[in-house]
Amino acid sequence: MNYQPLPSLRTWLQSTAVLTVVAGYSVLLVLNGALSDLQRRQQHERLVQSLARQAGVAQLDPVHLRSFGLEASLLAVGSAQKPRLQRDASGQQWLVSRQLLQLPSGEQRWLQLRQNVTSSLEQQRLAQLLLVAAAGLSILFTALLLRPVIRRGLLVPLDDFDQQLQTLEADNLGEHLLDPQLQPQELRAIAIAFNNLQQRLAAAWRRERAFVDGVAHELRTPITVISGHSQRLQREALPASVQRSADLINAEAARIADLLRVLRDLALIDSGRLQLDYESLDPDDQLLLAYESLSADSNGRLQLPQPAGELMPALWADSARVQQCLQALIRNALLYSSGIVRLQTEQRCDGLILHVIDQGDGIAEVDRSVLLQRFKRGVNSAGTRGMGIGLALVHELMQVMQGELLINDAAGGGVDVQLRFRLAAAGP
Repeated sequence: MNYQPLPSLRTWLQSTAVLTVVAGYSVLLVLNGALSDLQRRQQHERLVQSLARQAGVAQLDPVHLRSFGLEASLLAVGSAQKPRLQRDASGQQWLVSRQLLQLPSGEQRWLQLRQNVTSSLEQQRLAQLLLVAAAGLSILFTALLLRPVIRRGLLVPLDDFDQQLQTLEADNLGEHLLDPQLQPQELRAIAIAFNNLQQRLAAAWRRERAFVDGVAHELRTPITVISGHSQRLQREALPASVQRSADLINAEAARIADLLRVLRDLALIDSGRLQLDYESLDPDDQLLLAYESLSADSNGRLQLPQPAGELMPALWADSARVQQCLQALIRNALLYSSGIVRLQTEQRCDGLILHVIDQGDGIAEVDRSVLLQRFKRGVNSAGTRGMGIGLALVHELMQVMQGELLINDAAGGGVDVQLRFRLAAAGP
């Protein structure tokens, strides 16, 4: 079923109010015209009755009647006629009627009365024009008055509600509740429902964080024990089949330990409890530390260019978290590409960029935002093991450090993953 989009509520209310005013004045104009016409005909009929009584006892004075805009005549033949408007050659409007009259002599005549109602009709038209003008002023006044009323009673509360929704984060659920008493009566139920939803989500989020913290803490000890025993077994002379099992146990224990560390970091970020030690850092030293940590496992694919002759400005961040981000990006580049992986620094505007550039197949534009989400992997990751949270953790760590993670195409093919930091001079 296709649903048509609803119009703007403000436009709908304003147009409805204006149409209501127009309809009201239209009905008033019609009723005013009908009432005026009815009054003229009733007045005319009373004049006919009065003249009929006068003609029954005396002769009608045409001159006297003409001074009142009346013309009366007695006709020998005719037919009864209700008051009806007629226009003469000069454009005058006359209300004409005929009524059978019994004269004192016993003869019957038709009394025809013509009443000049031109001035009455002109007054009626003038009154209708005044009503039209009043309707126009009322429409203008209504439109002008509705703007502040709708803004204060509808748009401002909805804007406040929208701002509340925009500022909601996982770590502040339940802290920014709306006061229903400050909302219009029509929005109070929505405000109460919004507050209840926040409180339920906050409670669910606290339970989830407690669960993740508890699982990460409780599993750390058995994983450490498994890893220690597997390493001890690896140091002993074992049959080949047992040695392979020991190696597999040790590798999987290390992988689970990494996963637990990542989950714990994500839980700390979500709860706002991640502690950072900001300091002024040399970007070349940070690349060198990452290179020294991973070059032994890179089979010569990891390259670090010689530092430039000019001294690069310092960046402002947490050294341990910078290394965590760099090493995660380098591991990804070594895992998902087959060529050289280069590290380099760059100063741009008021920030400093650390590049991790590979020579792989690249990352499709549609996958780049997906890769920054937790437990999401791109199409190029098929056939390789991974948890789908490495780039997500880097992305969130950079946000906490008020930096940025960007994924761009590298010149000549491949991916250029960038960590953008503030300069030390721009730090708090």
